Amino acid sequence: MTLPHILAVMGSGETSPTMVSTHRMLAAKLAKTSRAVLLDTPYGFQENAPELATKAVEYFQTSINLVLEVAGLTEIIGADALAVERGLQKVADADYVFAGPGSPTYALRQWSGTSLAGLLNKKLHDGGIVTFASAAALTLGKFTLPVYEIYKVGEDPRWLDGLNILGEIGINV
Repeated sequence: MTLPHILAVMGSGETSPTMVSTHRMLAAKLAKTSRAVLLDTPYGFQENAPELATKAVEYFQTSINLVLEVAGLTEIIGADALAVERGLQKVADADYVFAGPGSPTYALRQWSGTSLAGLLNKKLHDGGIVTFASAAALTLGKFTLPVYEIYKVGEDPRWLDGLNILGEIGINV
């Protein structure tokens, strides 16, 4: 089965009942042997990060019939280099990558200097599905806003560099 080249961008509510049909449509484009990974970085700073990962894995298993493996990349800066490499390899090996809620600026800070953007671009070029929702979706453009910090801490709005995945596919925003 030839893999599709899909970038799915969702808002918040990515694991709500209303999104089941969208996730099922994406999962139906995968072979039964496809690997799927949960990119857990955006919410990695939260104390309940393991619980959030468990809930996402359960949602995809129960509602979508798709087994997600957790990348284990909640913290990259200062983390064990081998653990980071293992997590990035999970992303590289996956046919489906899902990332969702948290802080776009935390995720971008952790991903800076890693191969993640290149891995996602390769997936979109060579075949695979990248689904970014909520905070993770805000990392895809050339720029992002520190929405978590604005909303939770009251910081002033400002532009920050994003992954520019959209630019790589011809959408320069």
